Amino acid sequence: MPKRLRISVLALCLLLLAGGMGTACAQQPELAHRRFAQQLVQAAERGEMGGKPVERFMQEEKIAFLEGGFSQLAALCRDSMATMEMTLVDGKRYALTFHRTDGARVTLSYPADYQLIMGVTLMELEERLPDAIRSYSVEKRESHEAVDTGLLEQVGNSPVYLLKGSSYVLPELNSNRYYVRESDSSYGLLYSEDLPLETMANLLTGTDLDVPLSITILLVKYGYRTETFTVPLRQWMAYCMAEGCTPYFGVISHEKGRLVCEVVMHNEMLGYAHVAKLMFDPAILADRKGVINARMNSYVPLSNVKAIFNEY
Repeated sequence: MPKRLRISVLALCLLLLAGGMGTACAQQPELAHRRFAQQLVQAAERGEMGGKPVERFMQEEKIAFLEGGFSQLAALCRDSMATMEMTLVDGKRYALTFHRTDGARVTLSYPADYQLIMGVTLMELEERLPDAIRSYSVEKRESHEAVDTGLLEQVGNSPVYLLKGSSYVLPELNSNRYYVRESDSSYGLLYSEDLPLETMANLLTGTDLDVPLSITILLVKYGYRTETFTVPLRQWMAYCMAEGCTPYFGVISHEKGRLVCEVVMHNEMLGYAHVAKLMFDPAILADRKGVINARMNSYVPLSNVKAIFNEY
């Protein structure tokens, strides 16, 4: 069963997030890195980037070639026959390599900085985020993927089975999911008002459960500005996961009529996390309708999140 996160850790985690970032649109991380390389090539051809000479821009942004240079990068990042590989080192820097079978090779190193990679300002990212989430189209699921029953662990003598996921920094913040055995002997995702913690773990680690709950998000922007908007819960989840995020869920507190939990949307390949604190009455699970209130900080650098968690 989900353990409760240490409240002091989560509270401090939220305090660090005053300068969160937003996003323009959901896209595949690999495409974002390829576009970044192409933008650097175009900047080199122009001789400037961000109003600065390319050499100065690269020095200030800590961008460097480990192998090759701009001529090789220009040829290989546009070559459909070249292979692209990304390596994230210590969650802080990327090594982006393009190579061909004939030995041509180039490697570029740069910080895991979402704003740098996307080439947009913080203000632009924040202003676009609510509309991007609201306009995201979610696919209707006709059926659920079958679970590998060999990976399921029965929780004590209960009818609940645990599919153990990974964790983020703390074991209590994880992607665990919960199943029950159906009448046809198959296993389906648990959804029960009697087990709100396990049910919320399932709702907040995937989009398999199509339940018409909504989430009202108080988005905290840079400089303590805020914006509030409401979307279907599943739509918010789908948008974050389409960005390349892995969701991690943890319980802060559970009292009668009030459940407080934390969700971290971790995007390793683009170097950020969305962090949201959710509060609601578990009774909405029985009604299968209602609103979850959330305070969210978006696109927080991973080093900031990990520093607070590791401190404790």
